[in-house]
Amino acid sequence: MRRKYNRKRVFLVASILVIILILLFTSLGKIFNIIKDHVELDSNIEKVNQDIEKTVEKKSITISFAGDVTMGNYKGSSYYGTFDNEFQNRDGDFDYFFENVKDIFINDDLSVVNLEGPLTTAQNAKVKKFAFKGDPSYVNILKSGNIEAVTLANNHSDDYFEEGIEDTKFILDENNIKYFGLGEKAIIETNGIKVGLLGYNGWLENYTKENLGAMKSDIESMKKEADMVAVYFHWGIEKSYTPNQTQKDFAYDAIDYGSDLVVGSHPHVLQGIEEYKGKYIAYSLGNFCFGGNKNPRDKDSMIYQQTFNFENNKLVSIDIPNVIPCSISSTKSRNDYKPIILQGSEGERILNKIKGISEDLNK
Repeated sequence: MRRKYNRKRVFLVASILVIILILLFTSLGKIFNIIKDHVELDSNIEKVNQDIEKTVEKKSITISFAGDVTMGNYKGSSYYGTFDNEFQNRDGDFDYFFENVKDIFINDDLSVVNLEGPLTTAQNAKVKKFAFKGDPSYVNILKSGNIEAVTLANNHSDDYFEEGIEDTKFILDENNIKYFGLGEKAIIETNGIKVGLLGYNGWLENYTKENLGAMKSDIESMKKEADMVAVYFHWGIEKSYTPNQTQKDFAYDAIDYGSDLVVGSHPHVLQGIEEYKGKYIAYSLGNFCFGGNKNPRDKDSMIYQQTFNFENNKLVSIDIPNVIPCSISSTKSRNDYKPIILQGSEGERILNKIKGISEDLNK
């Protein structure tokens, strides 16, 4: 009787153990399936993230802007000490003028200056104090310096009337240097990014509803064709280190209309840099390779650089400006028309100068 009871007891315990084992394996199976599902989900999420990263193409471009480049003399000037005289003394060496700064322009993605004065053989000049022109062969100076684009929007491009303008456009076209301003627009592709360039004369008399409407239309139209837009103004008061209200109004409007950067020239001296709605305004880049003055008192200059960052060709961020301090001459005693990058204390002096004249603009 006891043996029979024990057999039943053993059978019962064994049955219970079997049931427990079945339940345990079933639960473990479910747990393993859950873990497997999580692993597969994480794997799928990682794959999706990798696919997203593959579809986001990141690019950056750096653009350099410099100020007034006047290659030649003004009508009626004495020959000694002029740009033409310097060119002759250097045995017609086109490489001479940008020799000290060309590495900056070679290593960026786009280099832009203000071409202040026509490249022409025209003889009929406007009656004015300073009517500039340079020989058409001087286009080789720009090529040697790796300058890819110039603005013609200034108060000297028409010094030799329409003939001078057309001669200038012709020689620039012949040498594959883009130009903009005076109704012209330029789109330049670099590193797969299309850069739109526009130029305007920003005088008070030009600040009209009609002109602002045209500028707005230009910028909005350019934004449809290009990945970013920069506007180069010719404006301000000569020898003034402070932008006037007209400069500010034009600059703010340009950015409000969609420009991603505004730079300017004409004062022949440096003016400050302002940040406005996440975009930058460099009010005056000063002179650069400037044949309009044999020995200006203020030889301070700069190369203004900005890096723009894109994802799938959409502008997503703009780096803070990189200001490269320069002098328009490699010698202090005169203008040798050969810009130089300033190092050490002289470089720091110009950087501090720009910082000082920018402070009031960014309050």
